[in-house]
Amino acid sequence: MTPGPNKVLKTTRSGSLVKIESLNSGSTAGARFWTDGKRVAPLMPDDSWLRRHPQSGELFWTDECEEVATEVPWGDSNEFPGVPFANEPSLQDLQQLLASGEASTEEKERYVRMRLWWATNDPVRHGEADILKDRENLQKLLRLLDESNANQRLTAAEICRELGDFDHAAQLLEFAFPRPYQPAAQLIKTLAQQKDAEVHELK
Repeated sequence: MTPGPNKVLKTTRSGSLVKIESLNSGSTAGARFWTDGKRVAPLMPDDSWLRRHPQSGELFWTDECEEVATEVPWGDSNEFPGVPFANEPSLQDLQQLLASGEASTEEKERYVRMRLWWATNDPVRHGEADILKDRENLQKLLRLLDESNANQRLTAAEICRELGDFDHAAQLLEFAFPRPYQPAAQLIKTLAQQKDAEVHELK
């Protein structure tokens, strides 16, 4: 993994400064993937669109912020010494954003609901629970997906499986998925046939 320059952004609402890291190159070596689409890759961190200012708590979309400057991550620059790095939004942040209506486009709502799904699946993922609790979020996310898009269709199939609608999941999987999607599609199909509604890791 080769880090790129840190970006110094000015948030849209308060004008606060915050830093985000960037990546020049990365690798999926050692990465873990799950049927709900979540990826954990130590050598290729997620380039999150939505971030949280650690001091003000402000949520912001990175592409809507003004880029004030960049700095070399390993340098000795003291130009922005007190500017903090952005955090990932918490589960509560995501829930509040949806409740406020600030996920103002279909793309933003889909993004937030996907990450809320991953967050609520984490207890199942880590063996701390055996059932997904937030079914309402999945039902709303399902309505935002385009079944003509291979990635979104696969996501829809997984949502149906986790909701226990195994027949609909199987119907969605009757599709000519491109090769990169086929291992996940086959695993989701097998799990649906077994009437297994838990999230699973792709091996």
